[in-house]
Amino acid sequence: MNFKEELAVLAYQNYLKKDFTSALQNLCDLEGIVSNNNTLLRRVQHNKAVVEFAASNLKNIDQFKMAISHISNLTFTDIDIKDLSIPCMLYNYAVLLYHSRYYYQCAVILEKLLTCKNIKDVKLHNQIVLLLLEATLCRRTYEKTLDISKTYGESLKSNNEISALYERLVSRAQLYLGHKIKLKPDSIENVFIIAQEKYLNGDIMEAATTLSQYKTMKYNYDLKTQGEDIWAAINNNLGVIYLSIKKPFLASKYFQHAVKEHFKAMENDDSDMLIMCKDRPLYVFNLGLALLAANNSEGAFECLVEAARHYPNNPRIWLRLAECCVKKCCSEDAHSFTVKKLGSGPHTKILLTKENNEKYPVSGDSFAIPSLSLEFAALCLKNAITLLPDQDASTSTSAGFIQAPPGPPINWKQRCDLKNSILVLQSYIFLQLQDPLSALLSANELLTQTDATNAQKAWAHMYAAEALINLDKTADAADHLHPPLINDLVSVLPRHTRDLVSISVWAKAAICQILRGDLLTARKILLQINSPRVLPLQMYLEICTGNIDNCHTILRKIRTSTF
Repeated sequence: MNFKEELAVLAYQNYLKKDFTSALQNLCDLEGIVSNNNTLLRRVQHNKAVVEFAASNLKNIDQFKMAISHISNLTFTDIDIKDLSIPCMLYNYAVLLYHSRYYYQCAVILEKLLTCKNIKDVKLHNQIVLLLLEATLCRRTYEKTLDISKTYGESLKSNNEISALYERLVSRAQLYLGHKIKLKPDSIENVFIIAQEKYLNGDIMEAATTLSQYKTMKYNYDLKTQGEDIWAAINNNLGVIYLSIKKPFLASKYFQHAVKEHFKAMENDDSDMLIMCKDRPLYVFNLGLALLAANNSEGAFECLVEAARHYPNNPRIWLRLAECCVKKCCSEDAHSFTVKKLGSGPHTKILLTKENNEKYPVSGDSFAIPSLSLEFAALCLKNAITLLPDQDASTSTSAGFIQAPPGPPINWKQRCDLKNSILVLQSYIFLQLQDPLSALLSANELLTQTDATNAQKAWAHMYAAEALINLDKTADAADHLHPPLINDLVSVLPRHTRDLVSISVWAKAAICQILRGDLLTARKILLQINSPRVLPLQMYLEICTGNIDNCHTILRKIRTSTF
């Protein structure tokens, strides 16, 4: 063994002993010896970069990126690689890409490495396969994950050190493809996957029971080994389970615990390591959904605004933000009415006034600044529509083609359902903003959608009618308010919702008759509605028709009723 080889061996031994100072000194000496051989020089420089990165406890990520980019003559995220002479360096480049969430670029690099004949190290080959499996899982290309496992998996199955990890990666792909998995609940990682299988199969309580097995297990699952805090992961998973069974208050409690545990973990000295999972936006997004379901619109809004900053290309988040604004600004379709008297004796006047709290931002504020206002809601829905491309349906309606992290990709059917929901809410918001023309356009666009549900069509007809009434087109509005048509459309809805829709339709039909001057027909329509929501309208008709005695009766009902 010559002096050059002795230095290389000594540097490796010092690296294994974590004597990084000595290892660096050995590599510096070796660098001077091989300076005339470009390939060997690049290998030594790569090893120096690895040792320096390890000496920083995997924290000097930017410095490591710059070193790899310089040695490989690549700009970070570049995948146009022609020189495969140093596969270990390219593998480390793929690791950096993976932890920076460039999963596609990572997979491309690793696939090129697997075609390379320079890889003599079996351990390096196995690591490349494992990382490629993980990258394809993160890209949600599960069929490709299984194809890779069939092509390169035999050597990993027989390796006791990595066989368990390999089985977990393959099981995750099988799980998402609907296949049955054969994992044993003998590790906390396996328990997570088994619980997820039960959750996806609809066995919600079984999933919770399986997840609770962590209490009786010994595990080594922490920031340094997994890059994630186990308590954050467990609380998040329990929150998902409870949210799915419509217990949003309990779910929000677990999501809050997940956020707190993650925040506590990020205060640790190891939080700057490369392998750290910066999953706070995911936990905050889930918390926002739970708070929205629990009717805490303000708390949900704060969470979803943070989620939107991290996942701006997810149209679902923008829709949920708009829903927060609507719940806050329009929580009461009928606000409280106040009865006032002016004058006395025969000159007494009765005023029925509607309380109108300020719900729009002060003039001069930018609507682009996140706030619980209907103007910001309209902007959110505009963003959501923009993120849903208009194109012909793909051959497979179940194939995801719109990336929507942190959730799975949106397929064509989901895209259509999402757009229809956005159009319904958009029409409602424009009506509240006194923009009937825009509301009419949104409602009419929804009515042209062949895949819109009956409930969505019913709301579209009502919003179109209201917009037309505001545009002084009562004849056209009446065409949208044919009660039998609406009743057929909403027949599948829950009774409470069905009653609400019916009341709204009949009330708008009465308004159309009032505007046409047919007060008697309007009065007959309103007499069929047994709801306090139409009492002010009934009182208006009684005044117009001269039935003053009935007005006093209606006033007493208004004073005692809750809208």
